[in-house]
Amino acid sequence: MNWEIFLASFAGALIELVEILGIVIVVGRVAGWRNALIGSGSGIGLTVVVSLIFGKSLTLIPVDILAIVAGGFLIAFGQKWTRSIVKYYGGIPKKKRGDDEEDRLEAELAKDGNQSGWNWFAIVTTFKGALLDSVEVAIAVVTLGATGGKWIEAIGGATVAAVGLVVLAFLFRTPLNQVPVKPMKFVAAMLLMGFGIYWLGEGLNVEFPGDNWAIIWLPLAWGSFMAIAAAFLRWWVGSHKPEEIVS
Repeated sequence: MNWEIFLASFAGALIELVEILGIVIVVGRVAGWRNALIGSGSGIGLTVVVSLIFGKSLTLIPVDILAIVAGGFLIAFGQKWTRSIVKYYGGIPKKKRGDDEEDRLEAELAKDGNQSGWNWFAIVTTFKGALLDSVEVAIAVVTLGATGGKWIEAIGGATVAAVGLVVLAFLFRTPLNQVPVKPMKFVAAMLLMGFGIYWLGEGLNVEFPGDNWAIIWLPLAWGSFMAIAAAFLRWWVGSHKPEEIVS
């Protein structure tokens, strides 16, 4: 069992699936769950079919290149959440409520239909969101699986993330909007960046201190960096006037 690939796949899949779930919750609450589930299910289904047809062709690419690509994708996913979570815990305020993506989405859905009928804007919105995020999951899983032929670990990590999230969503379907996601995003960003740096280094033949132990201390080091950065931002915000702070 290669836990490095399993955990990298799990972390990469989890954060993207949380994004899909967030869109589904917003759309389902405003425009009806039928529209939300049909749109998201179609997007994920299309990704699965395309991945099954073309995904394994990545095995023809040299392992070092795949490791670089895998590391690059994980870092690309992780840096987005790193910036978001550091700003959140650092106390950087949002510009205004209307600038929030979920607020804008709810406003559009509310004026484009009702919960009792078909809402094509809702279906297209969830289809597009699920398709884009599930494609990112598929790329990460296929790339990690092709790196050394560890398909069971790569697919298993993503599957555990998906099943676990579905079970969690079902069990907590009523109070789901109150489930704290920020700590989970912090951990996900820490794992994605740590694993991404590790795999990028592997592909570039970089020797990390501790050799294979780097897969453990790199995420911890990145988590420490995020905590320090957030603490510094919170101190900086507290020492400046609100109009001096640019989100």
